[in-house]
Amino acid sequence: MTPVAALGNSDEDLAHPSEPNESNCDVVPAESWGVVGTAALGRNSEKAGYSNYGTGATDVAAPGGNGLTMNCFDTVASTIPGSLYGCFQGTSMASPHASGVAALIVSQSGTLGSDGDVKMSPMQVENYLQASTIDIGLSGYDECFGRGRIDALRAVQHDTSSASYPAVPFCPEYQE
Repeated sequence: MTPVAALGNSDEDLAHPSEPNESNCDVVPAESWGVVGTAALGRNSEKAGYSNYGTGATDVAAPGGNGLTMNCFDTVASTIPGSLYGCFQGTSMASPHASGVAALIVSQSGTLGSDGDVKMSPMQVENYLQASTIDIGLSGYDECFGRGRIDALRAVQHDTSSASYPAVPFCPEYQE
């Protein structure tokens, strides 16, 4: 199992917190070792205004919405109790996208174990996930987008060729 977690919704640079505490507590579980930290993107691949980010914390970025809740044009549709759906935003909307792509990677590239389960090491899944992203932001790894925006088709095809977004989306770190 590859753990994937939301980075949080405080628009905080986790590498340089505005209010460092005495214990230097990480955002758990997203900043725990072996967990894929996921930042949220808006519809134009920009960092969502609320999404936490930071060098060493952001591994990948995924759609999370960047508008007003219940505005389905700028947010993410999600099921809610009563066989209904609503439109929401947050890193908690982005991390399931990354988890789903991780599951697709295992389904396509894992091996069948003697117990009938498909298996693949968490590190291998994370490597496939990060290597198949679309590079957005600064070239290579950066604090807002990590290795880039997840891409399900590239991931299941294990396409690790260089792919980048034509424009550099907004990231507050680029303004300094």
